[in-house]
Order: sequence, then C-alpha cells, then structure tokens
Amino acid sequence: MYPGAHSRKDSKPRFPTNKAAVLLLSMILLIGIAVGTTVAFLVARTEPIKSTFEYAKVSCEVTGSKENVQIKNTGNTAAYIRATYVVTWRDADGKVAVSVPSGYSYTLTENLGNYWNKGADGYFYYSLPVSPGSSTEERPLDCAVTYPENPEYTLSVEVLAEAIQSEPAEAVQQAWGATIVNGKLTPALGN
Repeated sequence: MYPGAHSRKDSKPRFPTNKAAVLLLSMILLIGIAVGTTVAFLVARTEPIKSTFEYAKVSCEVTGSKENVQIKNTGNTAAYIRATYVVTWRDADGKVAVSVPSGYSYTLTENLGNYWNKGADGYFYYSLPVSPGSSTEERPLDCAVTYPENPEYTLSVEVLAEAIQSEPAEAVQQAWGATIVNGKLTPALGN
C-alpha cells in the first residue's frame, strides 16, 4: 500500500455510518416509493366521474280532443297546473268576429270540485301535483254550442295552461298566492 502523506491509520470514513441515520434514510425512500406507486396506480386506473345532475324543467301542454281537454306535465319534476281560456268566434278564413254573431251562442260549464277549483284571478287550479309525463284527471270546462242553420262562424275555445314546480310549496304560494296543505292546492279566493 502506499504509505504517503495522504493516508492515515486512524482515518474515519467520509460518510457517517450511523445505523439510525441509514435506517431513517431507507424508511423515507421506501415511503416515497410506496406513495409514488400508489398515486401512479390511482391516476392510471381511476375512471373519471361523470356528472348526472339534471336541472328541473317545468313545462306543460294542453292535450286531448275538443271533448276531452287535459293538461299534460311535459317537464321532469312534479308540478301544479293552472289554466284559463279564451273564447272567440272565427269565420272560414280564421278571422275573429268582433262580437257574437247573430244566431250563435255557447254555454261553458266549469267542472269544479273534485280536482279543479277556480281562483279569484279567474284561473282554474288543479288541486294535486301532476307527475312528469302524466295529465290532469278531468277537464276544467265543458262547452255546448248553438249554431244557426248555415253557420259561417265556429266557436274557438283556447285553453291556456301554466305549470309551476310543486316543491318547495313556498314557490307556488309566492308565485300564485295559493295555499298548499298536505300536498293539496287551494287557490286564493279573494276578499
């Protein structure tokens, strides 16, 4: 061996060989490898989460025939329904008569009681919430028309409907002034 000035008999190693320090360094290295491997596995194997949240949609449409008018909930949440109507006499070209033509008359009978109630505002209110895709059970009106022998006009009864979400009940109360008790709507009846 070279007995030069650079060698010493009692020289210490350049790196400390303290067993505790080596053990601590080994543990930190193992934990880092385990965490890194786990994160890599989760990133590589986890499917993305798809949002299935859908906003509430409230809508309705008047359906059925002249004899059996119903209102269908076309939205995706239960809704209360209210309706009104507009009556006009129309000629063959669809033009509206200014007044009731001579010899013509009609009678509207309101179907109130079981499901429909009339509010002070003139609207007919369906007392129960209508589920999505379902229709009202009864029609709000019946109509009888008297025509002369050679009619030039026809009666047009247009039913107009609105829907409002049934939950929370406060929404119906604030928007329509109606009262909801045990899920049943009672319209504002006025003073």
